[in-house]
Amino acid sequence: MAGEMLTIGAFARACGLSPKALRLYDELELLRPARVDPDTGYRYYTAGQLERARLVAWLRRLGMPLARIRRVCALGADAAAVEVRAYWARVEADTVVRRDLAAFLVDHLTDVSRRDTTMSTGTLELRYHAHSDRGRVRTANQDAAYAGRRLLAVADGFGPAGGP
Repeated sequence: MAGEMLTIGAFARACGLSPKALRLYDELELLRPARVDPDTGYRYYTAGQLERARLVAWLRRLGMPLARIRRVCALGADAAAVEVRAYWARVEADTVVRRDLAAFLVDHLTDVSRRDTTMSTGTLELRYHAHSDRGRVRTANQDAAYAGRRLLAVADGFGPAGGP
């Protein structure tokens, strides 16, 4: 089995990638077949290529872009692990932002649907406000307030550096 060639279908089943993906990765020079039949164009792979193919499949399942996968595949194991860790930290940070936005939108849309009935009571709600200004104590004052049906929140001095 050491020198045995696998057809694209057999290789695809073994590594978890589709034949279509393998053709694309060949075109992009991310995962080249060991041999291409010059007459038929059939692609053949070796068992030794499975590790890289499985890595590509796993990274794609993480949602990693192909350009970044190419960089990860060019690294040694330790450096690749650092790169995957950094990528996933970014994904998690983005997910937190999107989760918070989705929660805000659900709350906002729920309030909008109730607004027609609550506006007749004459109640005014402060939704959100943000302001940045140079102050005497801090170089920037970034304050925000949010008042909703179930939440009143004030953030004083928020931002990447936090408060004073």
